[in-house]
Amino acid sequence: MGADLKVQWRIFLGLAAFIAVIGAIYWFVSYEDAGTTLLALAAGLALTCGGYLFLQDRRESRTTPPEHEPPYYLPHESVWPFGIGLGVFLAFNGLILGPAWALPGAVIIATSLGGFVAQSRRRA
Repeated sequence: MGADLKVQWRIFLGLAAFIAVIGAIYWFVSYEDAGTTLLALAAGLALTCGGYLFLQDRRESRTTPPEHEPPYYLPHESVWPFGIGLGVFLAFNGLILGPAWALPGAVIIATSLGGFVAQSRRRA
């Protein structure tokens, strides 16, 4: 199982290094802050994903749960993650546009989280 993630973490770490090099070149050529910041964030995101996959690949204690009961349950088909995403979108737009967007976003997030938790507890 350890060899399954070797390709993935190498790709992400290679991508992070490539984006970091491109970001450094971009900064030295343009001295533009916004693009350099975005490239640094992209490199950090790729590094985070690669690091997580690397740690999962190197983890020694891999216990398999019993086949009769999984350790967690999430519904296969659900509309609630879409509601959570929509609520987060509205709430973050509310930081820019005002509370008329943030309050409905917070209500949608709370409703969707409650629905998702209730659906996952039903195990149906």
